Amino acid sequence: MNLPQQLQPYAARLAETKKPSLLIEGKVRATTTLESKFGGQPYWLTTDAYPVTESGEPLRLLAQLNFSEMEESIPHYPTEGILQFFVADDDVYGLNFEDGTHQDTFRVVYHESIESDPSKWMMDFPTFGDEHYFPIEKESALSFESSTEIVSGADYRFNTLTNVDQLLENATDEDYEAHDEIMEAYHEIASGQGSKLGGYPFFTQEDPRAYGDYPTFDTLLLQIDTDDELSIMWGDMGVANFFIASDDLKKHDFSNVLYNWDCS
Repeated sequence: MNLPQQLQPYAARLAETKKPSLLIEGKVRATTTLESKFGGQPYWLTTDAYPVTESGEPLRLLAQLNFSEMEESIPHYPTEGILQFFVADDDVYGLNFEDGTHQDTFRVVYHESIESDPSKWMMDFPTFGDEHYFPIEKESALSFESSTEIVSGADYRFNTLTNVDQLLENATDEDYEAHDEIMEAYHEIASGQGSKLGGYPFFTQEDPRAYGDYPTFDTLLLQIDTDDELSIMWGDMGVANFFIASDDLKKHDFSNVLYNWDCS
């Protein structure tokens, strides 16, 4: 690793944080019902109630992941079935500022088995209003590329591993400058940016898992980053993350997921 000089003593510890990820590439086009996608219409059965908020407003498909399409896999993730992410079509993209785990204005749904008979698939979906209130403007088909990452500088565990923030205790202007230089150099090799499954997150603000009960959500389930080519924009150049506890992921239990997005 090409670490900044000040972080060289932590090289072994940082190397131990290496995690697999699947980087997501997209292509703007219409998709079929079962394809992995950003936006568009979901795979859904006519016999199942379509996801709505507690007040009855329909949720909108943000992302659909068909694991059977993926040539590579990540340990503990499903290898078959479809995982879907829905959010409310509102001006905060379904974010709950009080409780990011309350699946009301967002929903994560896992279809372990897929109905092969298209006549049983829902085709008449809710319509939504102004595209301005949704971060994904255009539907995109997705592909996946295997990768590995070390902990990002934005992750809540980074300072525990390196104590780099100790520079800011009773800090002078020079200390802040030194801290910024270290973090900028580390960002070059471990930013966490991009859309992906697994790996480590990127934030434009700070990691919400540093507070309260959220540290239990130790695994990045899905990240969707701002992408001009795919017409994805979270506020002002922001990013969205979905986190899950590793034990829940192993069980393929997606009932307790932390949803967050922020922007600069």
